[in-house]
Amino acid sequence: MLPKKASPQETESTHCVEVLVVEDDPIVRAWLRAALRGTEFRLAAESSNAAQALEAMESRKADLLLVDFYLPDRQGTHLVRDLRSRGVAVPIVLMTSTPKEGLNELAREAGAQATVLKTAQRADLLGVLRRVVAGEERFAPEHPRRPQGSAPLSAREREVLGLVAGGKTNREIAELLGMGAETVKTLLERTYGKLGVRGRLGAVLAATDLGLLDRGEEA
Repeated sequence: MLPKKASPQETESTHCVEVLVVEDDPIVRAWLRAALRGTEFRLAAESSNAAQALEAMESRKADLLLVDFYLPDRQGTHLVRDLRSRGVAVPIVLMTSTPKEGLNELAREAGAQATVLKTAQRADLLGVLRRVVAGEERFAPEHPRRPQGSAPLSAREREVLGLVAGGKTNREIAELLGMGAETVKTLLERTYGKLGVRGRLGAVLAATDLGLLDRGEEA
């Protein structure tokens, strides 16, 4: 887990990316500090639990968050959801020590842009960070996909999907339910992730096969 010495190319940067690390293991924090040293990434702060992370985000500027999935006080995905609900829009990368089934789906649904293993090579870690800063997503392939239909849809997700099955557009659904079009889009994207599909038709077909839609919703 010892990082290699930074190359001259890595030390050259026109912009410093401030990173908040949320990790309770001091050994992992030390590895991350060493991995970021000499790059365009600068450690802005460290938090050992979710509560400290929320406080840090109120008092410090961060361009990127590295969050452990297993925090002492909360799951990392719960922290990500909380941050998103508070309007924090910076990229978030979720970390685990070992592969976890369905983690990529959980991370995406919570609002994270990437997942990475703590056993990754330094170059791989930096590559993930650079991708998310550039606006991309990067979910570690080591995490097995969640079995289709294994995550229950919320009542709101089922309601939206039922209206999609009835032929309603996102705008029409937003007007009917009194919410923004972006909220409808977010609910649908979560639904796609839970059902393991890519679009509206696939979601309706999968939900029908799983018995998640009433006949009235499919009409």
